[in-house]
Amino acid sequence: MATYYPEIIYWKKTYAHPGVLDKRAVESFIDCETAERVNSLRGQIHSVAKGKFDEHQFIKQMGPDRKQRHGSYEEWAKLMLQWMAGYKG
Repeated sequence: MATYYPEIIYWKKTYAHPGVLDKRAVESFIDCETAERVNSLRGQIHSVAKGKFDEHQFIKQMGPDRKQRHGSYEEWAKLMLQWMAGYKG
């Protein structure tokens, strides 16, 4: 199981600043990054949605907020995928 998701970490550090909703941060990512990078982020988020991640390591990298807000990282990832699929730019 992969324990490090560089595209998710890049998205968090570059777009998901405190006070910015994750939905808006993912929309900004789609608007500003290459299709290759967007597809890479989508693939990594899909892995999280399927439970293919090390939760302890993910907490270190992402913090506990998203898990607390959504009940699990899997649920957060499913929402992220919905937002990505629904965003038309």
